[in-house]
Amino acid sequence: MNRKILQKYKDLKYRYKIALLTIAAGILPVIIIVAYMQTGMIRQLKERETDSMDKSVNQAVESIENQVQIYENLIDYLSYSQDLRNVLSQKESRDYETYIRYTDVVDPLLEMPLVYHQEIKGITIYSDNIEVAHGTTLIPMSEIRDQEWYSRLTGRSLLEWFVKRGADREIVAARKFYGNEDISAVLEMRLDYAKVLEPFSNLLKDNTGGLVFDAEGNVVYSSYSMEPDYRPEKAESLEYLRENYVCSEQKMSNTDWTFCIYRPEKIITKSTYLLVMRNIPIIGICIILLAALSYFFSKRLVSCLERLTENMNQVHLGFRKVTVHSDSKDEVGTLIRSFSRMMDELDKLISEVYEAKIELQHTEMRALQAQINPHFLYNSLSIINWKAIEAGEDDISRVTLDLSTYYRTSLNRGETMTTVESEVNNIRAYLRIQLIMHDNSFRVIEDVDEAVYGCEIPKLILQPLVENAIDHGLDPSEKDDRQLWIIVKEEQDMLSFIVRDNGNGMPKEQAEQILGYQSPGYGVHNVYDRIKLLYKEKGSVTIESREGEGTSVEICIPKQIDEPQERSGIETA
Repeated sequence: MNRKILQKYKDLKYRYKIALLTIAAGILPVIIIVAYMQTGMIRQLKERETDSMDKSVNQAVESIENQVQIYENLIDYLSYSQDLRNVLSQKESRDYETYIRYTDVVDPLLEMPLVYHQEIKGITIYSDNIEVAHGTTLIPMSEIRDQEWYSRLTGRSLLEWFVKRGADREIVAARKFYGNEDISAVLEMRLDYAKVLEPFSNLLKDNTGGLVFDAEGNVVYSSYSMEPDYRPEKAESLEYLRENYVCSEQKMSNTDWTFCIYRPEKIITKSTYLLVMRNIPIIGICIILLAALSYFFSKRLVSCLERLTENMNQVHLGFRKVTVHSDSKDEVGTLIRSFSRMMDELDKLISEVYEAKIELQHTEMRALQAQINPHFLYNSLSIINWKAIEAGEDDISRVTLDLSTYYRTSLNRGETMTTVESEVNNIRAYLRIQLIMHDNSFRVIEDVDEAVYGCEIPKLILQPLVENAIDHGLDPSEKDDRQLWIIVKEEQDMLSFIVRDNGNGMPKEQAEQILGYQSPGYGVHNVYDRIKLLYKEKGSVTIESREGEGTSVEICIPKQIDEPQERSGIETA
């Protein structure tokens, strides 16, 4: 590698060599200074960002801790309530009296906190003295074993905190009551998972992630809001996050939970790189000035050699006329005159070799183009189909036939127009392949008016819409019944093609951007451009979408087409 670089340097003109040496002498100190400043700025930014993250997580933990303290005080208040203890210590009594006591004493006492604290989802007391459950507030102790957190109760403190993750996420505070050294009752307070951790989750934006785990190392909360390039591979591994991200940790005393927020170091140092990028034009101007000065000083030294070299380059490009002359008797003059005599002798040979090379290239290109034959693809797919039938692989046979149908229609012998029937058959073959690839995870519903089968339309206008609906609408959706509609109909001498799905949908602003110049994809936008190019104002492409409900794309074109521009070669140009 170094030898190639050295050889390239040797092959440069003397003028450029002098320019490079001058630029190197001037730019090298600048690069050293910029590198030193960049390192210092990165270090300072990292320290500032770490301090900012520390303050943010401290504030969030303090807010959650204050709120948790309120819940603990409320639990203590209920635990030491004499009315509640009297009810829990009540021995056998008549059912009606027990019901009245529960209704008049326990229900108001346990339901009042729910009124003032919306994040409290419910309060339940499990007790040995309760024989029959009273709603969700008083439950026999025998039923507590059905709770996930009960097996994790320890004897280290009266009040313990647990987290239930999954579909029914919630935070549980369990307060134990002892009688004769055994647990006689347990007060359970269920808290809204999202609301309690909201001060912490609000920090997780702009490429920031968060992790919360308890004293045993169990993950309480894990989430991040990051661009795909920065997302962690192990979002619930604290060791991995410490090694690959800038982390800030804070422990909450009353629950023994540890809160950690993390950000990619590249994001933190991004501003320094932007600053360096802003300075690049200044460095570029300096390089231009140095190059101009070196060019000026070297021009007079190597002007004769430059002219000879330029003439030789022209000869290399096919201009065989000698334009440089010299009457000096030094080495350069002798070289120029020798070059002129040699060119007269070699002109014919150079012409023959050059023209022969061009003809050879044209011949090779024609041979290469001749090899591109779509019939080879069809024949290959046909062989695969027969081999699949012989082996009894019906699925492979069907997919091969569908693929052959799809490409036969797509290539269409180079034509850019097709019929509605051909386009519909093409999309059916494409969907059969997609259904096999997706294990029939969605349904296709067709509503096609066969009366318009003979109408002529641009080819491949439905496939990009269907592909977009599957990739961005149905695949990300978690619905059980995912559906895709293909609708082709005639409305007042207009052909209407509708592709609709019941997937995730998108915001209105994002739907409007799909047909704009800054569209992130090119499939649907390409269809839009072709429709506008062929039919001007008579053709239209509209997108309607709602988040959580799905997306609908409709193409409207005139039924009667005289002579579309696409046939004249506009698309293939």
